[in-house]
Parts: sequence; structure tokens; C-alpha cells
Amino acid sequence: MLVEKFYQLMNKGLLRALILIMALVLAGCVLWDPTRFAANTSSLPVWQGILLIWAVCSGVIFGIGFNPKHFIWRLFFHPLPAFLILIFGLYHFLK
Repeated sequence: MLVEKFYQLMNKGLLRALILIMALVLAGCVLWDPTRFAANTSSLPVWQGILLIWAVCSGVIFGIGFNPKHFIWRLFFHPLPAFLILIFGLYHFLK
């Protein structure tokens, strides 16, 4: 399956650590200045905020080494889209 192939490509120790660090830093950024991510005081729509929360959760799940066994959960918490969304979230906070 394509999902399994991409999951195994990303299943490297350094990449896991990078995604975990990015997820924790983005969670810290949201806690530090939530107005940059809030719908009423930010340029982000509500759906992007939800995606950022999902990416932090998915990044922590993948980063600590938890491997979902069921295909649906592996697809839902796939690290590749989470990685891309974490990059976007950190860029949005640091710009």
C-alpha cells in the first residue's frame, strides 16, 4: 500500500525526533501567544487552526514512537501531512 510505503519512509529515528520537536515547539508557540492562532485575532481561518492542532497531536503520536496497527488510524495520523502542516505553523508563528 502507498500509505504503508510513505509511513516506512518516514519511520527514521532522526525524522521522528525532528517531528516531535517541531510539534512540541508549535504547541509552545500556541500557548505562548494564542492570539496569533485564534480565529478572531489572526489571519488564520478556523479550519487552519484545527489542522494545526491535529498536526501537533499527530506529530507527538508519531514522534514518541507509537505505531497505530489499524490502517485507518495509520492513515489518520500519518506523519507526512502533519510534518508539512507543522512547517506551515512554525513559519506562520516566526514570520
